[in-house]
Amino acid sequence: MGLLPVFFGDMAAMGWPGQFNLDFLCMLVLSGLWVAWRHRFSGLGIALGLLACFGGAFFLTAYLFVVSFAARGDMQELLLGKPRAA
Repeated sequence: MGLLPVFFGDMAAMGWPGQFNLDFLCMLVLSGLWVAWRHRFSGLGIALGLLACFGGAFFLTAYLFVVSFAARGDMQELLLGKPRAA
């Protein structure tokens, strides 16, 4: 469908659409890295990180919903993961 050339072409043109695309790409990459880091870059963590990168807000909202209930409101555990929060 030609989505990637348009996406990266806008970034190369250095206009407002390119700035938005770059910010969006950075958000996706950082969220994927955070999810993988939270799971200590295990196999599951890397798989979930890739899902976060490619799933975007659809994955992250569901992931944060489930993890927030598992953490029982403990923000340190929510952000760092259970092993690091202990």
